[in-house]
Amino acid sequence: MRTRFAVIVLICFSFSIFAENQNGEWKEYGLKEVLGRLKFYAFAKIAQSVRTGASFDQELYVKETPCSQDFPKLEGSFQCALLKVSTFEDKLAENSEPVTPNAASATNGLTPSKTIPQVPVKAKWYEGRTLAGKGVLSLPGKEGLSDLKLFYHTDGKLSHYSYEDKIVVFDWKGQELSTILIVKVDPKLRPLGGKEYFFP
Repeated sequence: MRTRFAVIVLICFSFSIFAENQNGEWKEYGLKEVLGRLKFYAFAKIAQSVRTGASFDQELYVKETPCSQDFPKLEGSFQCALLKVSTFEDKLAENSEPVTPNAASATNGLTPSKTIPQVPVKAKWYEGRTLAGKGVLSLPGKEGLSDLKLFYHTDGKLSHYSYEDKIVVFDWKGQELSTILIVKVDPKLRPLGGKEYFFP
């Protein structure tokens, strides 16, 4: 009986470790540790791009696409359509406005997320060159959260974004994300600490 119990415990423990590895993991950094990672991400250029900002000259609608359950929770109103320029814009007919869904459509017993489509969010866009690449999106925060400023590489993949006292940096390997670094900064954008997410 004890042997069977020990085997069950071992299986559960192994499964939990496997699940954690499948979902990736965060590694917390103090100032000294995060400074050692900043060079890899070319953080000086990233901070300068945030400091410089952009002159937004276009408006567009951004569709909302929730991240999968195994994607790490990030700062602010981040959602996974924002990872690439090709996936975040909601293409609307010319001179059209997004239509707010009728609440009556939620009365069929399904959860609202399955019955009511998300209303696109109006955002501001800068098409020009930046230190990070090309294109900056300013997305208003939801439910009292601050705005996001998102900077893109020339190939359309997300380079980094700023939110309050955090800068979130993305490292890509081809078309897949490899790591995400969140850096806490002071008002002059000097690093104070952070954490890094490693995808499996």
